[in-house]
Amino acid sequence: MSEVPAYYGGEPVRETVLGYGSQSITDREKEAVLEALEGDYITRGPTVDEFEARVADMVGVEHAVATTSGTTALHLAGKAAGFGRGDDVITTPLTFVSTAHTATYNDATPVFADIDPHRRTLDPNAVREQVTEDTVGLVPMHYSGHPADIDGLLEVADEYDLTVIWDACHAFGGSWRGEAIGAQRDMAVFSFHPVKNITTGEGGMIVTDDDELAERCRRLRSFDMEYSPDGHDDEPWYQVSEDVGYNYNVTDLQAALGLAQLDRLEEFKQRRDEIIAQYDEALAGIDGVRTPPEPLESDPMYHLYAVEVNEEFGCDRKTFVNAMHAENIGVQVHYVPLHYHPHLQTEFGYERGMFPETERVYEGLVSLPLHAEMTDEDVYDVVTAIETLSDSHRE
Repeated sequence: MSEVPAYYGGEPVRETVLGYGSQSITDREKEAVLEALEGDYITRGPTVDEFEARVADMVGVEHAVATTSGTTALHLAGKAAGFGRGDDVITTPLTFVSTAHTATYNDATPVFADIDPHRRTLDPNAVREQVTEDTVGLVPMHYSGHPADIDGLLEVADEYDLTVIWDACHAFGGSWRGEAIGAQRDMAVFSFHPVKNITTGEGGMIVTDDDELAERCRRLRSFDMEYSPDGHDDEPWYQVSEDVGYNYNVTDLQAALGLAQLDRLEEFKQRRDEIIAQYDEALAGIDGVRTPPEPLESDPMYHLYAVEVNEEFGCDRKTFVNAMHAENIGVQVHYVPLHYHPHLQTEFGYERGMFPETERVYEGLVSLPLHAEMTDEDVYDVVTAIETLSDSHRE
């Protein structure tokens, strides 16, 4: 094995690229989808109903509403909550742009608040500073699967009567104080993209205990259509759209895949936990690498293993990422802060420098590979590549 990093002329630690995330599909998933293809429905049908019921039961809520993605789930949740023009919705700048779309897709204004740098999630005190008379909603994000300060954020929401929509797209399968992530009011949203904790190919889910919000989400998912209006009994073709709705329906094929993945959820979590434990132990002795925060009163199911690389490591984050890519280790950065994005700067006046804690964390963030398909040898390759790079900057 080369003692010189590939970035500086040595041989890569591995021949094939190891991605930061991946789906895990077995014969059981394939059989489930084929079985759905043999059924009467391949679009939204009884298998979707079964998938929704299973997720609701697992989370411990009354309702689950499946959608085409985590992004469309956030859109519908914001719409159902009544977010609209003139409203402010507070969220984190350290997230994917979809989180802000909870506001922007509904013509509301996304208002960013800085993060708690330890958790990498919304700081309740920073949220409180951003509340105005126009603030109607709060969209915290459980970064990497680590729970946000749920108590602190709910306290702010109660104080100012804010609707809370938890972006739990990273956190499916985790728990907080023995309660599933997603069970906290008012609504929560999951993503089932292939790199997430389970997958339906593309897909998302809204979960809630609120009957009215759930019904509103279901109608909005399907054109805001009234399928049994007055006159429908005599004219069974008579169906009407009552407002602007959307075609965010998922298929029985996706739901069949989702149900098979739910059967493997504990397997996925166990493997992710094993990989995390190996990373934690191996990286503890490397200067300049901050591993993810230790969970408090929670048992997360982590979507990402995001470290922070600082000057003590011997190189900056850009060099670290490019060096790992040269080793065929597909690390990634999650995320470019939202106030850096040109659209949000132009439309809402955001600028770099506005959220210093977010920016300090972002400057060092690197997501290492983490997914259930990884072997111990894969983990060894990642650690070896980091150790070799670290050693090369200490010579």
